[in-house]
Amino acid sequence: MPQILELIREDHELIRGLFDELESSPEARDVRCITLRRELPGHIYAEEVTLYAYLRDTVPEEIRRSLDEHARVRDTLARFERIPLRDADWMPALVNLRREVEEHFATEETDVFVLAERHIDAGVLFELSEIFQEEKEKAARYVTV
Repeated sequence: MPQILELIREDHELIRGLFDELESSPEARDVRCITLRRELPGHIYAEEVTLYAYLRDTVPEEIRRSLDEHARVRDTLARFERIPLRDADWMPALVNLRREVEEHFATEETDVFVLAERHIDAGVLFELSEIFQEEKEKAARYVTV
């Protein structure tokens, strides 16, 4: 199994791909919205209970900032989910959600990943990957569609 930072990057790419499809393929939006509603919250939750929990005491300011970004993404996602798919506000809301998610991914992939590689032993990064996957799967079970 890859280590946790690789799994998180793979999730980021999956989520970016979902945004690409939502923006470009109207016929696939129903299914892709369901997938985004499952993947994004599960990803966020799994990061928080694994990587962020592990780094919280070591780099508290950075983790606090990342948690704040997660809260903003959750709020934006909740607002987005309330907009009907055929509504004129749907696409601008999707673009706004993507912007917030992409900004968070960029910060995480540079700042948080560097801190993780500096402060977490390679063996622990591999151990965290298994927990990350388990937590993500657990969170997906609780998503209502």
